[in-house]
Amino acid sequence: MTHSSFGSGPGSQTPDGCSVDLYRRLPYLGDLQDVESELLKFPAALELGCGTGRLCLRLQQLGLQPTGVDESAEMLAHLPPGVAGIQSAIETLDAGRHWPVVLLPSHLINHPDESTRRRFVQAARRHLAPGGIFFAKRHSPHWLAAATPGRLGAAGGVVLVAEHVARDGDLVSMRLRYEADDAAWTQSFTTRSLEQADIEVLLAACGFGSFRWLGEQGLWLMASACDTVVPC
Repeated sequence: MTHSSFGSGPGSQTPDGCSVDLYRRLPYLGDLQDVESELLKFPAALELGCGTGRLCLRLQQLGLQPTGVDESAEMLAHLPPGVAGIQSAIETLDAGRHWPVVLLPSHLINHPDESTRRRFVQAARRHLAPGGIFFAKRHSPHWLAAATPGRLGAAGGVVLVAEHVARDGDLVSMRLRYEADDAAWTQSFTTRSLEQADIEVLLAACGFGSFRWLGEQGLWLMASACDTVVPC
């Protein structure tokens, strides 16, 4: 099973197969709903892997000053007005400043490669201010185990269809098709199903503690930085 990610369709594609034109069309889908009450306590946030800034816009609406990180200049060009953008891969990010909140949304914590997951968490730890909070969102293991080819839903005039689903242990590979009236895109990727304990072990090794899982499905992890950073 390959771990590569790639996409197709009109417009430019990012290295991980995301279509810039597609992400410009997609609306905010309530991704932060389970953590909004906690986010309201802070003045600013850094979002890792922000894309075109759908979550950054919601952070603005909640009263936070967001900064978005993405390796795609094309994605960053569509950030909402007032949102600062940093072009960088998450793993190598060195912004030279710290934030009271760092978010790793979009199931990036489920990256199939363990070393990449670790580097994502290390980047979050490097940029978290003293007393700050790290939020990471995982895939639902139940959904990854049960997903089959077929229509998954629709939003903002875009229909989402799973064209292919394959499993190899805790690795799940999918090819998704996004269909609009005037265009269609595909994205193929592999993700790793992770239990809460798997993620807590990783974060603890990288200097985080005080774990708290939020939401009915327990998909968002809220963690604070320990005083002593333990290299992971």
